[in-house]
Amino acid sequence: MEPRLTIVMPMKGRRLFTFRVLRHANEARLPYRFLIADGQVNEAVAQSLADSRKMFPALDVEYVRYPDDTDFGRFFAKMSDALQRVRTPYVMLADNDDFLGFSGIERALDFLDNNEDYICARGHQVGFSVYAGIGASPGSISGKFNKVYMDDNAKDIDAPTAAERLRQGGLCHKLHYAVYRAAAPACILHEIAEINFSDLMLYEDFFALRALTLGKARVNNETITYYSQSGTGISYQPLRDWARHLLRSRFTSDAHALIDRIASVAADGHSASAASVAEEVREILECRYRDFLSMNYSLPEQIKSAMRRKWPRLVTCLQTRPRFSVSRERKAIISQLKHAGAVQNDLDRVRDELTAIENAISPDAFGDYATPFLPMAQAGGPRDWA
Repeated sequence: MEPRLTIVMPMKGRRLFTFRVLRHANEARLPYRFLIADGQVNEAVAQSLADSRKMFPALDVEYVRYPDDTDFGRFFAKMSDALQRVRTPYVMLADNDDFLGFSGIERALDFLDNNEDYICARGHQVGFSVYAGIGASPGSISGKFNKVYMDDNAKDIDAPTAAERLRQGGLCHKLHYAVYRAAAPACILHEIAEINFSDLMLYEDFFALRALTLGKARVNNETITYYSQSGTGISYQPLRDWARHLLRSRFTSDAHALIDRIASVAADGHSASAASVAEEVREILECRYRDFLSMNYSLPEQIKSAMRRKWPRLVTCLQTRPRFSVSRERKAIISQLKHAGAVQNDLDRVRDELTAIENAISPDAFGDYATPFLPMAQAGGPRDWA
């Protein structure tokens, strides 16, 4: 049978993470197509992924080479082109350091099959951190669960018009990893590449808002569709001076371009005027950036930043210290799903998924998929690989 869903996975470095998630998907025999968009090609990795059936016989993998992601414009162009290549009815974006929740994704696909007025559907997103030893990287590729947590329950965003959905949903960044009808992310990324935002915050904000202008969004609080590892993001910059950044970038003009585009599409064909929608979107972004800047320039955050600069190794040790509450946190996730209405079969599947991810991040699993590439990883710089 042809798959219903394509997983579009951007790749730039972190090559062993890609093999980790594909190994997990292969063992789970996920019935989806994986489209890997590589923006930093390594020949040995490229050959392995181009002939992926040898390593991952249960998977349908398409590997596409792109020019190096030397700036955001290249990244946006890559993602826009990759989404144009999707041939399945549905698509989902995923990072190569995260894992997929099969049972939740299947429920989302079934929902979209039966509800044409919804543009996307998702379940919960679970975050986890990995303990690989005191002082190890906060985003280690292998180890054991050190923290497991789930986002709060949310409601469907189902107002009849785009302007009303923007008011109802606001800035819901978790929509980025929802299951979509294939045309929607293709449209969004085409516009992002056209605007060419100068900051990934604006990319995230535009994606979340533009999605709501295209249709309703389903949230199933009984399921999990995405498992996200913390501490592995390559764009996170805890020491960035945002005041300096705002004065030396196109952030403000790009934010105005974002507002204008969202307002024009949300007001089209509805009674709300573009001017009033633009003001509402402006207020949404003002709240987001006010909170962000307040958090970054609060006294506690200034103390943390000073500690990162003066004692980076100490901060790393504190961030990666072992925790002993994972068992309790896993039980809390199951309890939250049960309270939302999940039946025993669904709860058992979530337990199985957590166990499978735990196995996938184990040192034994790392040895299995990483051994052929370790000499190249050590020669090429570990950050490019893991």
